[in-house]
Amino acid sequence: MNDDLLARAESARGFRRFRLFFALSGPGWLQAAVTLGGGSLVGALYLGVVGGYGLLWVQPLAMLGGVIMLGAIAYVTLSTGERPFLTVRDHVSPVLAWGWLLATVVADSVFCMAQFSLGTAAVQQNLGASAVPAMGITSVLFVVSIALIWAYESGDRWAAYVEAFLKLLVAVVVISFFGVVVVLIANGAVAPGRVLTGFIPNPRSLFEPSEALRTAVAATGPAAEWWTDYIKSSQRDIIVGAFGAAVGINMTFLLPYTLLKRGWGRKHRRLARYDLALGLFIPYVLATTFLVVASSSQFHASSADVLDASGTPYASVEGAYNQIVDARIGATIPSVDGTPASLEELRSQLPLPERKVAAMLVRRDAGSLATALKPFLGTFSHPIFGIGVLAMAISTMLVHMMMNGYAVAEAFGKHGNRMVFMAGALIPAIGGLFSPYIWKGASRAALAVPASVIATTLLPVAYLTFLLLMNSKLIRSSAPYRNRQLVNVLLVVATGLATFGSAWVLSNSGTPGKIGIAGLVALAAIGVGGFVRRNRAGRNEGMKE
Repeated sequence: MNDDLLARAESARGFRRFRLFFALSGPGWLQAAVTLGGGSLVGALYLGVVGGYGLLWVQPLAMLGGVIMLGAIAYVTLSTGERPFLTVRDHVSPVLAWGWLLATVVADSVFCMAQFSLGTAAVQQNLGASAVPAMGITSVLFVVSIALIWAYESGDRWAAYVEAFLKLLVAVVVISFFGVVVVLIANGAVAPGRVLTGFIPNPRSLFEPSEALRTAVAATGPAAEWWTDYIKSSQRDIIVGAFGAAVGINMTFLLPYTLLKRGWGRKHRRLARYDLALGLFIPYVLATTFLVVASSSQFHASSADVLDASGTPYASVEGAYNQIVDARIGATIPSVDGTPASLEELRSQLPLPERKVAAMLVRRDAGSLATALKPFLGTFSHPIFGIGVLAMAISTMLVHMMMNGYAVAEAFGKHGNRMVFMAGALIPAIGGLFSPYIWKGASRAALAVPASVIATTLLPVAYLTFLLLMNSKLIRSSAPYRNRQLVNVLLVVATGLATFGSAWVLSNSGTPGKIGIAGLVALAAIGVGGFVRRNRAGRNEGMKE
């Protein structure tokens, strides 16, 4: 790194400091590349569907908590200069260190397949390659991703090229969705004033539907109470889930290793904070905001894209629509035998106002949004979304592979060994290559549920671990920081939000979720106990000296 440029950035003020730090940034963009994937896309789209502009505040606030904790992780790493796995193992608990590493491997290996699947869908549905076999597309993605990861490990110069490529992909994501919103505003489909008010946090969203949905629900008459409860539950799940998942467990593992790979140390701690703001927070907030705005403008309190004039669902969304309607039927008539004939008859008998509310709550995907935007974007609607979603998929799969390489190398005690790193990176890539056969139907659920439980359980534990490290003798004696009380308040809030979100998601995941909650409590106890013992031992040794 150019030390002279860093010195000028440190002494600069205002926009000039931002500009110089932007030129030096890097690891934060890798974080954006992994979090701007399929999960963020689906979450942002459904926030727009169920909450409209009123839920624009959710993802920025969730990411703010994540950035606060990542800032603490960066501070510990840059202050000690030690690899984080070793820091957690030696100063908190070996159990937590290994749990953190294994959860990262599981999350990378399973959810990288989702990114290959997302990229395949973008190419086939949005970019005019519907005739190309899915395995043909994943094979190309596999070769490209392996080549880029090999280049990343070929020296600092090539690593800088790969990071620049990931920056470009993140920029493509943001620009693609920004262009959509600009067109919507120009056509009067979006009111900027209403958008701005959506950034004001509104905790009431946990307890009541949006105004537009309340009007639609009121038209259902005696069924209004059931639909109100259903909407509140859906909103609450996605809001709380966003707070638990804005920063994934594997992101907490990735950041320290990319900082160390760059050769950053104590003098780069301020740069690391700006890097997270410029490379992660701002791109994430922009991209998810544009998606929520676009989704809200087309789908919130609207059933036209799901039901035809007679109230019959279109074939493309019939399955998602029937899931909601069947939940209503099952609650009303518990004795339904579940056979296709009886269910079909009961679905057709559901009053039209209720069918419309069900249609308003159907989860849409990027293809649905691209189709809905054709009146505004014309023939460019699918290519614009296809490019943005494909950029999302490629950037995220690359970073999943990168994270897995670091984790596997650390597990075998071979940090810095290129071949072991590449072997680790290959694990999620091979799953992605065969995702057309693995990531679907029952197999997808069988993989995703336990992986989600493991990652969701470990996330607040990872947060707690670095909250403890920020207050350890290791940091207090060698790298004390200013405004310690304020920093601790922010870290406690971030940990609390992650814990609440994770516990909420786990509580709604059946038996695996209950096991996850028990594991979360046990691991937190192990972490606190190990930290207290090691910190006390450190103090006693200091007193003897």
